[in-house]
Amino acid sequence: MLPDNEPRAANAATALKRILFVDDDQNVLDTIERTLIDANSDYEMAFTTSGREALRKLEGSEFDVIVADMHMPEIGGADLLTEVMRLYPQTVRILLSDNAGLDLVLRSSTRAHQFLTKPSDVATLRRTLDRALRIREMLAAPGLRTVVSRMTSLPSLPAMYTKLVESLDDPEISSRELGEIIAQDVGMTAKILQIANSAFFGLYRYVANPSEAAVYLGIDTIRALTLSTTVFSAFQEAGLNPFFIGQLQQHSMATGIVAHAIAKAENLPKKDRDASLVGGLLHDAGKLVLAANCPKEYADVLALMRKESITAYAAEGRVFGATHAEIGSYLLWLWGLPDEVCRAVAFHHQPREGSAKAFTAAAAIHVADALEHERAELNPAFQVDIDVDFLTMLGLAGRVPAWRVLCSEQLDRKEEA
Repeated sequence: MLPDNEPRAANAATALKRILFVDDDQNVLDTIERTLIDANSDYEMAFTTSGREALRKLEGSEFDVIVADMHMPEIGGADLLTEVMRLYPQTVRILLSDNAGLDLVLRSSTRAHQFLTKPSDVATLRRTLDRALRIREMLAAPGLRTVVSRMTSLPSLPAMYTKLVESLDDPEISSRELGEIIAQDVGMTAKILQIANSAFFGLYRYVANPSEAAVYLGIDTIRALTLSTTVFSAFQEAGLNPFFIGQLQQHSMATGIVAHAIAKAENLPKKDRDASLVGGLLHDAGKLVLAANCPKEYADVLALMRKESITAYAAEGRVFGATHAEIGSYLLWLWGLPDEVCRAVAFHHQPREGSAKAFTAAAAIHVADALEHERAELNPAFQVDIDVDFLTMLGLAGRVPAWRVLCSEQLDRKEEA
């Protein structure tokens, strides 16, 4: 359910760019301060060498972002961020560490939104902080920001989670094959991409494909993530028909497959094809957030859709004041997923808002979403209309019949596999 009493709701007039840095090494804090001042930063910064003092500062004043060192005496960074998540959930939580052991990854992946390694160069530090501060402005409703910020994983279908666990017992299984299993599930895909794109693994580029992420992480890391009780989590029924969740997962996977095929047919670059595939799989992640945390309210959304024959997008706006596209993209941005994926999810219902002059991953997902619903012959309330005016403006409206054939071919092949 949505929080009744929002802890210190954001005050845009007084708390736009406030960052709290916590590290028991004063030299590190001095370096960060000099670095950001030299970079002409307009942040309002506070510094402390103590986790306890950090909590006192948070109690007395609101901060947009907290950056905490993992290894500190008394209260370590992970424990500090756990308290921040509980008491001040709207604050973006970033963990700083010079040690990237697997145990650290597991512990921190459920406490921090994003990660930085020590020492961080000025460009990386500034880019991470700027992104975190932009995130704060993307979801207006403070209650929903609290719900999303506290999420440490998205629920997975029990059948997919069980399939992954059982596959780990196969001595011949490869990390790529495990990645292909993960790619069939919204929750596990989002989490593995968050971890693979964290600074802990020092990748030279963003990874936007769960199979590639699995190869980078390796079997041992995937096994540890899977067997952890908090990183990957099976969906627990909370008043919603589990058929709805299963249907959502199937639709999401099909949308990703079709969006990728459309992006390839339109000769989009590889990063956009990857964003179409993964963004398609994750385009309804916001529905999972709402279904898992606000089941009663989301049941109202479904009832409103049936009663008035309107889309989920429209019903969510009336019930929550925000849509699954906004909520899902907010979570993915918060978790540090690639911008291309986050933007594709954010604009998949309104592709012209993402780019008015180009056919993007968001547009490919927009079309695939509509065609998959059309092919599945779902309840009319679930239908998504293609923005034909937008496609006409791009000179692509005549491509819809070919995309419809492509959708059928891709999904027939999937069903036969």
